[in-house]
Amino acid sequence: MRKIVFYSSNSKHRDKSSNCTVYPKWAFQWDEMAKRHPDCEITLVVQLNGRYFLDIRDGELVQKSEKVRVKILPMEAKLKEFLAAVEEEKPDMAIAMPGPVSGYDWNGIRDACIAQGLRKKGIDTICYSADTAMDCFDKWRTHQVLKAGGFRIPEALYLHHELFTTNKLGDACTGNVYQEYILWEIENMDMPVVIKSTTGSSSMGIYIAKDYEDAKAYLLSESLTEDVILEQFLDGEEYGAEVHGDRGKYFVSPPFRIFNTVPGQLNDPLGATTLKYGPILDEDLHVQEVQKELLRMAQLMGFSGIMEVDLVLVKGEWYILEVNNRWSGLTTLITASQGRLPYDVYMDEAADAAKDYNDVKNLSFSCQFKMPKVEEKLLEQIASEPSMKSVIQYEVRIPGKDIFWFNDAVTGGYDSMEDLLKGFAELQKKYPGQIPQELVLALMEKEK
Repeated sequence: MRKIVFYSSNSKHRDKSSNCTVYPKWAFQWDEMAKRHPDCEITLVVQLNGRYFLDIRDGELVQKSEKVRVKILPMEAKLKEFLAAVEEEKPDMAIAMPGPVSGYDWNGIRDACIAQGLRKKGIDTICYSADTAMDCFDKWRTHQVLKAGGFRIPEALYLHHELFTTNKLGDACTGNVYQEYILWEIENMDMPVVIKSTTGSSSMGIYIAKDYEDAKAYLLSESLTEDVILEQFLDGEEYGAEVHGDRGKYFVSPPFRIFNTVPGQLNDPLGATTLKYGPILDEDLHVQEVQKELLRMAQLMGFSGIMEVDLVLVKGEWYILEVNNRWSGLTTLITASQGRLPYDVYMDEAADAAKDYNDVKNLSFSCQFKMPKVEEKLLEQIASEPSMKSVIQYEVRIPGKDIFWFNDAVTGGYDSMEDLLKGFAELQKKYPGQIPQELVLALMEKEK
């Protein structure tokens, strides 16, 4: 019996009222994955706030897997404690499963350090290096790595906050030369520009400056509190893709289109009007070109697990905007298109995958959309529809504010885009109060 330990550390406390209800249940998904690998003894080492791995309600575990043993560490557990907990299991293989976190998207760094420690102990571990984790966490490092690799990316400028605002030399200095340099460079950039934190997550704190004076005013105001990147704004269609795999063997998804159903609104990962669907296979979009580039990137950077990539298509050319080295907002959509569960992505690194997911014949068409808050009984009913692949209800308590509710839903398994449109419309007619008709109409209009 081969002993495999999955692990995922988390760096953030969560209010006990911040819940996540998922269908099918995480415990069920673990059991389904374990059934496919009866020769493996599987253990999950995680913290109680691991919302993508445990069924939690008000801070308590409410449903347990029957086939996967779960070892729960305190929320306060630090890197070395996590390392010791995984090592105690004496696994034949340890597999990292980094998850997202708001604020600083840095959980993958700790998981990579844990992997490094396990390898020193002689334990076979699937995870990228700490250097790769840092290359994804720090957006300026990402930009430099991609530029050195010859990938097509927007032009960008790095701004060091302390240097830009410093007055260390006081009256002994006639002015801030670094600030002059930054403003000089901005004046020569193509406008508009996107100003964003080098380490932020979930599109938080992004500002789009329409011209030089706008950018200058923002940077000289109190709004600037950290290091930022000023990046050329590319006016094109947004897409996302994922690369799954490890050690040179990767499955690269085709792009999935991301758009806002309200004209003029930016795509928001948490926005109720943002739709994602695909795969996009149009020959005139040169999809295979971008897939080859993503494969080259994964090999160059030594990726492992799930790599999510933000893309934009401008006048027939693909640009890479951002890279995330963890479970992403596209994972349930893309794995639904592949006909597998998210946990299978990681298990398929340790065992041979059932299918070649690089072959488009093994992909189906799926759509990810948002629903408003509904009663749990109705939510369960919607989730039981044959076409529904995943429904996750988030109850997020933001400090000082009310609870923020939304449902992230995926419908899929369709053989064509036409079947997806028809199926989505039928689903909306059955649940008109829960699935806004505007979403279906916007998707149909997009695919005309």
